[in-house]
Amino acid sequence: MAQVGLNDLHFAILTEDSKETLTYEATREMIGAINATINPTVNTQEVYADDQLWESISALGKIDVEVETADLPLPVRAKILGNKIEEGVLVENKTDIPPHVALGFKSLKSNGKYRYVWLLKGVAQPMAEDYSTKKDNVEPKTPKVTFTFMARIHDGEWKRTADEDSEDFLGAETWFDKVPGDTAEVGM
Repeated sequence: MAQVGLNDLHFAILTEDSKETLTYEATREMIGAINATINPTVNTQEVYADDQLWESISALGKIDVEVETADLPLPVRAKILGNKIEEGVLVENKTDIPPHVALGFKSLKSNGKYRYVWLLKGVAQPMAEDYSTKKDNVEPKTPKVTFTFMARIHDGEWKRTADEDSEDFLGAETWFDKVPGDTAEVGM
């Protein structure tokens, strides 16, 4: 099925990722999802023997993700980039350290059902910004955030994907309630 939509973009700050514990803050919305591009890097090494390709060994590297939204309110931007807001002003400092985050969204498929996705551990990069004067034709500029995702320490997972039309998937109603794998007790 072809993907024909993108909405319900959510994020959560990863607070602990160890062999024993995996916890996230509560999920929050990032409104106005326009585009999400996921590009995993696969490192491949070939082994040749007896004058032919004998083996091809691959390992997952970093996963580059770019998310474009209609708007990125300053409080959300500060949260995902590790910046501060002081008296209503976003303050970006060279010493800011972005937290690890999870990103979740759903994408409408051409059959009218949704594909649900969680990217589980990533770090946002400082944002490039583009401003230009208004001309005869309006050309809107929308924020784009680039993330580098990786596998979690807790379980090695980096992504979870589910299709609403799969008879085994029953989690559509609660998909954005918390990040999959979170070991925090409910009500904590």
